[in-house]
Amino acid sequence: MTIKTALREVNNAVLDLQSADYNTFERPLERLASALNANDLKPITDGLRSKADFDKFLEGASEGGGMMGSARLNWPSAREEELGLTIQLIERAAKDPHWFLNLAHTYYYSGRKIVGDIRKITAAVIIPFNRDFISYMDELVPTLPVKEAEMRTAAEEDKEELLQALFELGKASGKRPSVQDAAMKFFPEWDRDRLFNAAEALVKEEAILNPTGAMYYVDLSSTGRKRAEQRRATAAPAVTYNIGAMHNSPLQHVSSGGHGVQTTTYSTDDLKAIVALYKRHVDELGLDAAQRRRADAQVATIEAQLIDEPDPTIVKAAGKSLKTVVEGAIGGAAGNALASAPIWAPLLSMFS
Repeated sequence: MTIKTALREVNNAVLDLQSADYNTFERPLERLASALNANDLKPITDGLRSKADFDKFLEGASEGGGMMGSARLNWPSAREEELGLTIQLIERAAKDPHWFLNLAHTYYYSGRKIVGDIRKITAAVIIPFNRDFISYMDELVPTLPVKEAEMRTAAEEDKEELLQALFELGKASGKRPSVQDAAMKFFPEWDRDRLFNAAEALVKEEAILNPTGAMYYVDLSSTGRKRAEQRRATAAPAVTYNIGAMHNSPLQHVSSGGHGVQTTTYSTDDLKAIVALYKRHVDELGLDAAQRRRADAQVATIEAQLIDEPDPTIVKAAGKSLKTVVEGAIGGAAGNALASAPIWAPLLSMFS
């Protein structure tokens, strides 16, 4: 794992932790601790860890006045020491999630359920650490074995791979392809910045045109289409795309002379996850009263279908209506759309 890949893994784990709840927070912590101890990062994190005494840090915490939520951790002003303490906190949390919950409840009490404590310590400690650690690594770039030419080559390859994926999506569906769909189906390991940089480069080159909506639907220009066709023609016969989960995928293989039928089904677990996602994040959409009533009504329809075997027709109609509301709320400029859509990606993808 290279330094660039390890930092991307760190960022992805933090993003997952932001949207995690009581039942799902452990895995992002494990991934975060693992990424920080990747071979290329370990010499750096070991150095930061050596600059901080975590046990002494906990002993020096303020217990407050005995009132719940009054206890405080006394973070140092030295940046390297603070980074070292946070690395140790993350590692202990990954090894002992119950310790992490107790720490969050004691020093980052939210006044609500335990998930509120998890969200608060994530916002107050983990997210700032992610930002500051990346900045710290950027300052070390001159001493790291990452060449500018190699970075440019990687960016060019990302751009061409995204263009090819959009071409294949459009060819398979007969519709305008989506940058978000391409990421979810072909490049699930890409983070938000990597996807946005590749998409932005294609827009600047006018290889893709007319980006719209939260899913960033695009048209391929004649130049972009020709590039993709040439790449496809010169590719090795056994090209493999890592598509990830194929649940409800719009892609299907139909032999020459045959015809295909796509049947969409919705599992109870998937629909429960969509309902939970909506209830967890709906307030972040900033819907007006009319939009909120419309969205709540669609979610209520989906919930009603969970009483028995879900009717695909009813679920699909409610889901598409809900998707329209969500896309309208998070849509806009390309940067905003690509930044906001990942949280809602399961809903947007399920009802595409």
